[in-house]
Amino acid sequence: MATQPEFSRQIAVEGISPDKVRKEAIVANAQECAALAKRFDLRELSDFKAEISIRRIEGGDVVSLKAKFSADVVQTCVVSLQDVHAHIESDFETYFSEADDKHDEDDINLFLEDDDSAPEVIRRGQIDLGEVVSQYLALALDPYPRAPGVSLAAQLAEVGGEVRNNPFKILQGLKDKKPAAKDKMPTKPAKPAKPKKAKKGKAK
Repeated sequence: MATQPEFSRQIAVEGISPDKVRKEAIVANAQECAALAKRFDLRELSDFKAEISIRRIEGGDVVSLKAKFSADVVQTCVVSLQDVHAHIESDFETYFSEADDKHDEDDINLFLEDDDSAPEVIRRGQIDLGEVVSQYLALALDPYPRAPGVSLAAQLAEVGGEVRNNPFKILQGLKDKKPAAKDKMPTKPAKPAKPKKAKKGKAK
């Protein structure tokens, strides 16, 4: 049994026609934002909203969906684990196709898996606008958030080794880091002593 999306706004596509654009505005409430924050591993998500235009492509069963969305997020710095605040604004366009008598649903799913540009299948005559926009929010998130002024080198110097809770493997090669003494500039080798000249002895 499929679970209910955290932010669900279902619309029926039956009444969508090529000659008229349908406008929808959706806003996630506090509980939905909290649930999405947990899903996307965010410390906080707020003011998540979208404006959407929906229309049917003339001469077919394809529905076009254009959207602009915005949100305020708080992520975790991958280096220092500090809060990273960001305001996200983005837009996208995607397409949905109604399964008809000419295609079996399993055949359509196979087709969609082989072609990333193919439209998604409309399930039970409805599109979940909230879930669609949530997926595009996930794509807009910074995959490597860092707090301002925080550098990996500085953090390594502070903790003296691998950063805790860093989910990336970029520090794996630093496990065998050389001791700090070897990191210093090498001193110049001492000049070899000049050989002493042999004293000339007086002939007896």
